[in-house]
Amino acid sequence: MFFNGTILFMDLSGLIAFGSGILSFFSPCVLPLIPSYLIFISGISVDNYNEVLSSKYRKNVLIHSIAFVLGFSFVFMTLGFSSSFIGNILSSYQTYIVKAGGLILIVMGLFYLNIIKIPILNQEKVIQLKEKPIGIFGSFIVGITFSLGWTPCIGPALSSILIIASTAENVFKGVYLLGLYSLGMAIPFLISSLLCNRLLDFLKRYGHLVRYSMKILGILLIIVGLLLITSYFGKLSLVLGQALTF
Repeated sequence: MFFNGTILFMDLSGLIAFGSGILSFFSPCVLPLIPSYLIFISGISVDNYNEVLSSKYRKNVLIHSIAFVLGFSFVFMTLGFSSSFIGNILSSYQTYIVKAGGLILIVMGLFYLNIIKIPILNQEKVIQLKEKPIGIFGSFIVGITFSLGWTPCIGPALSSILIIASTAENVFKGVYLLGLYSLGMAIPFLISSLLCNRLLDFLKRYGHLVRYSMKILGILLIIVGLLLITSYFGKLSLVLGQALTF
């Protein structure tokens, strides 16, 4: 994200990272679990879940949700830094890395569209916490634990952004991209924490729509993969940047 004159904008890779974060939140293996996460990190019980209209509960849920968001953002951004760092070390092979990365994105996109099957991506590897560590720091730890879980929804999307980060010109671009990915997941999560009393009703009415988020993400990854393979990604980023700058 850059500030130039009066325009605040993201480049193409930033928009993709942010959009992927939002779509990841609305994936079938994340959104339905949000009420459970809110209950777990805030310490409210199922019995008083319907009472979170009160300012007392809303404030408590929001504070712990912010700590939770900071936890998974810390891990994602660290991964982004590492990916860009390794990519810079292998900069002399960047052309091949970009082509290979584009091919991987296409494969992941086809996986999201259920056109191909990749058994390893259908296996969930989640670190379970039977009891939440005490306090706000405990919610931060839960956020870290959440980010370390490998699920068929978040894993491929996160890996895709890491591939783009590995082609960045400097190591901080990876932090920037994964920061935007985290922001994409964080915004709807924090909104959910403020409206948690209505979240269950929302899931009952519109929960069936979450499967479309994976379809959209699959199409997005295929398009980005093709742009990387054909070397049009950088050109399109430059054109977009020039169009948003005046």
